[in-house]
Amino acid sequence: MTEFAGFSPATIRFLAALRRHNDRAWFASQKDRCEEVLLGPARDLVAALGHKLQKKRPGLIADPRTDRSIYRLNRDTRFSLDKTPYKTHLALWFWEGPPNAARLECPGFYFHLAPDFLGLSVGCYRFSDQGLAAWRARMAEPKTAARLKRLVRDLEAAGLYPGEPELKRVPSGFAPDHPGAGFLRHKGFYTWSEIKPHPPEIFGPGAADYVFRFWSAGFRLHALLSEILNGAPQ
Repeated sequence: MTEFAGFSPATIRFLAALRRHNDRAWFASQKDRCEEVLLGPARDLVAALGHKLQKKRPGLIADPRTDRSIYRLNRDTRFSLDKTPYKTHLALWFWEGPPNAARLECPGFYFHLAPDFLGLSVGCYRFSDQGLAAWRARMAEPKTAARLKRLVRDLEAAGLYPGEPELKRVPSGFAPDHPGAGFLRHKGFYTWSEIKPHPPEIFGPGAADYVFRFWSAGFRLHALLSEILNGAPQ
């Protein structure tokens, strides 16, 4: 297993510099630095976290390639008012789902390192059409909705907070006062924690252990989402 020695302060300095000099000419001059302080360590972290996560969820995917577990830094600016070419954070994603599934439509674990904070998340950012139908069918069951409410309380106690629902109202076909009304308004369900300043653990050999411990509070949520979206047994 690849050992992860932690990010260095140079990683944060690079991300902060990218925020200040977000243009292609500057980035082209910094490719070696990017590899040394950001992408190389990111691959080691993917390997270390993948090893830990797969002990709990053997089917979970940890692939240290760009556009797999490591998000590319290049931004898609075609439909955005923000035309800066690069993201100014490192994003990692570990997911569980069938081979043909879009990775962001699967439940998983997300890591987000920005110049001024560390973000950690567990859940599914957006459901596929089939996944949304399965989610609504299960949230319509009072027992499942009550189970998720208990999970959310535990997650909030651990510092992971659910994202806001995308819908203002319960979708048609469901009563506004349904026990699962709050969950039925979601088109994806994930939790998020923003940790600032950066925890010192991420700058040393305990970084993977720190992230894994934080994520551990979300394993029951991940199992429930895998059961609903993937038909995976807990």
